Amino acid sequence: MLPFGVNYLMESAACPYLGAFIRVVMTTKWNYRAEMINACNCDWGCPCNFNAKPTNGSCEGTWGIHITSGICGDTKLDGLKLAWSARWPGAVHEGRATAKLFIDETASEGQRSALEDVFKGKLDGMPWSIIASTVDDWAETAYVPFEWKFDGANSSFNAGNQVRIALDSMRNPVSGTETAATVSLPTGLISKEIHATATKAFSVFGKGLKIAAPGQYGFYCTAEHGN
Repeated sequence: MLPFGVNYLMESAACPYLGAFIRVVMTTKWNYRAEMINACNCDWGCPCNFNAKPTNGSCEGTWGIHITSGICGDTKLDGLKLAWSARWPGAVHEGRATAKLFIDETASEGQRSALEDVFKGKLDGMPWSIIASTVDDWAETAYVPFEWKFDGANSSFNAGNQVRIALDSMRNPVSGTETAATVSLPTGLISKEIHATATKAFSVFGKGLKIAAPGQYGFYCTAEHGN
């Protein structure tokens, strides 16, 4: 049932605030805390973190997410995992992406629906309403088993046999010494602090989206998102 007054507003096409008002009262609240393991085809550090163009002119990336605690409406999301993968022909903010979700096969029907709504930006909130707005084409969502290891520069995950990310330490090109870097991003969209790495493996081989960019940039972090 709609709150008192909304039916009247819906009948009044002259109301300039109709769309915004209905959107506010109808949007399901969601939030979560998560571990994230991520990779893209840029060089170490990724210029996109600093509002610059991607290294190769286009962006191919995946965010891997393990929700340690979360809720969407009345639906709990604790423990669920997913991967959000996309290819942009230019910089992310220029749009025209093809994207695909890979969702934990253990999720119930209600949880699957909630995750789709959140990560396709249908429920507003940061960062996914902004990121999803850059997508022109959504490939069909895949439901797959996940293997997850959150262990600094040794972090990795598999989403079935369709997505693989394995992080690795960055290394000095002369001595081979391992190098670490933590980046502070006070206005960061994904996280305010990220730990930069290299990658041993980064591939996406799903129906409608394929990426292969090992040996490039990766990072791990924790994040809190919601609306």
